[in-house]
Amino acid sequence: MSLKTRNKKVARQRALRLELQLAQGEYQVLPKSNAIADAIEAYLTYLETEGRRRKTTVRYRGILSIFNEFSTSRGAKLLAQITVTLVDQYRAERKKVLAPKSMRNEAVLLKSFLKWCRQRRLLVHNPMEEMTFQKPLTRSKGGPSLQQIDGLLETARTARLVQFATLAFTGMRSGELQRLKPEDVDLAGNWIHVVSREGGETKTGHSRKVPIHRRLLPYLKRMPASSRIWFFTTAASPKYPDGDHHISTKHLNEDLQKLLTRLDIPVGRDGGFTVHSLRHSFETICVNAGIPQRVIDTWLGHRSDTSMASVYYRLSDADSQRFINEVPFGTDRPMAEKDKC
Repeated sequence: MSLKTRNKKVARQRALRLELQLAQGEYQVLPKSNAIADAIEAYLTYLETEGRRRKTTVRYRGILSIFNEFSTSRGAKLLAQITVTLVDQYRAERKKVLAPKSMRNEAVLLKSFLKWCRQRRLLVHNPMEEMTFQKPLTRSKGGPSLQQIDGLLETARTARLVQFATLAFTGMRSGELQRLKPEDVDLAGNWIHVVSREGGETKTGHSRKVPIHRRLLPYLKRMPASSRIWFFTTAASPKYPDGDHHISTKHLNEDLQKLLTRLDIPVGRDGGFTVHSLRHSFETICVNAGIPQRVIDTWLGHRSDTSMASVYYRLSDADSQRFINEVPFGTDRPMAEKDKC
């Protein structure tokens, strides 16, 4: 390497320092300056190679792109220009629009990204290495009561009625409802199969099946038989004249909140309810009915438990059907003609 001087005395001093660093194993080859944008693309490619789902990489791309835009606006386009001060400024700006939980999640992702850059020799030092982020206190959000769900279903009409009932009495996520196919709904066997498919994976990447409660069964039986791709579809529109496109989870949530508002029930994430709150209601009602937590977790697809009990326990089909009938969602109610799909 060049000693970057023409002065013989200075060159000897620098050479001696270099020799000492080599002898003590402290010498590091400085990486060339890498653009933050290029590093982000390489990191996302790595995550895809490691099997991360598309939904995760899309979300990560959005978060890291926002950080790159912020850094560029502050004159930092290269990884080597990222400092603790820059990160602090970025987080202060994001705090204006993010909830505490999202703030922490973004910080953890950014720290992981820079750690990966350090491991790949794109950075000499991770400026966030010693930064820690306190986990925000979680509040019990709960969901609508069974009485409120009854009011919701009495107010809802046509296709939305069946969709809301399915979410409330299975605990499915709205994205899982969106991706249901006709073959996933086994009325004869009394199961709804939540299948993780390529390009349409579940949050955990695992498939599961949920027994159909007796209150939900009449709603599902009235769904028209057809050769549609999706079990639930949108109405015909200029863009989809055949009416065979899958439902929009955004519109589903908006329609639910309109109904809740009409029923004078709080809406929104801050102290109110969203479509995801029906999943909370399902768990609450099941727990209060004395259903074992591991059974409920199996129905909901929760896989955060790493204890050996989660490995040993297996829920049989017979027990699953027996437990679902112990949940007091109510008996099957005849649907009025106006409610039929």
